[in-house]
Amino acid sequence: MSDSYKIMSEMLLFPSEEWVKEYCKRLCESPDYNKTGKGWKDSIKFKMIELDELKESIPFDSFILNLHDGKCEGSEMVSDPSKTAPFELTATYKNWKKIIGGKINPTQAMLTGQMKVKGNIALLLRYASAAIAMVKTAQSIPTRYVGEE
Repeated sequence: MSDSYKIMSEMLLFPSEEWVKEYCKRLCESPDYNKTGKGWKDSIKFKMIELDELKESIPFDSFILNLHDGKCEGSEMVSDPSKTAPFELTATYKNWKKIIGGKINPTQAMLTGQMKVKGNIALLLRYASAAIAMVKTAQSIPTRYVGEE
């Protein structure tokens, strides 16, 4: 097996259940997130919109992370639009890639409308350092994207 193939096979596909489970696991293992997420008690739904031609390749358009006191206590893939969480972050698939890729930060994305937020924004902003730790954790996952395989 060639090295480049081996590296690709070790990369996790975003979005996929495997990627989301790895994200949850890494959040639990992140000392930075464990500290900055202390006191947070709510689940967050991450929703992708404008999937266009990728719609057939992606079996769900959202996932929920059950976050509690700096830990991720589980995840759930969601395709039912009526399934909600106390917080919902919505962005285009392209913008999620930019956020995960470190090209835009989550606070900037929220303030510029590249990411829509449902929920108590004041509470979310109080945990801005946890949001940054979450993005850094997502960036630590070797990721490949649907449509780019």
